[in-house]
Amino acid sequence: MLDEKRLYQALGKRIRALREQPVDAARGRMTQAELAKLVEMERTSITNIEKGNQKVPLHVLFRIGEVLGAEPMELLPSLSEVQSLESKLTELSFGGHTFEAPPLLAGALTALIANLEESGSSNGR
Repeated sequence: MLDEKRLYQALGKRIRALREQPVDAARGRMTQAELAKLVEMERTSITNIEKGNQKVPLHVLFRIGEVLGAEPMELLPSLSEVQSLESKLTELSFGGHTFEAPPLLAGALTALIANLEESGSSNGR
C-alpha cells in the first residue's frame, strides 16, 4: 500500500539533492530562493516541498525538473520506497523460515517503527 507521507518526503529529498548539486564551479549550488523564482513559487513552498509537507502539482513537478535539468520521472521515488510499513511487514523471516505475520502483529510492528521514527526525527536525527 502506498504511503503518501513517504512519497512526498522521498520526492522532496530528490528535489533537494538535485538543487544542492553545484551548478558550476563559480556559482556553487542553487538556493531555495533561486529555485522558487525560476519555478514561480515562494521560497517557503520549496522548503515545504523538500520536507515533504506540501503536495506537488504535476505542472510544478515538470517545471522543477526542467529547471534542475532532470526528467520528472527522475524525481519520482520507486514504489518500494513509498510502500507503507504495514505492507512490508506481512512476511517475517526467522531462522531461515518465512512466516506470514498476522494483521494484529503487522499493525503493532508498524506502530512501533513509526513511533521510533518520530522520536528519532524529533531528537534531531
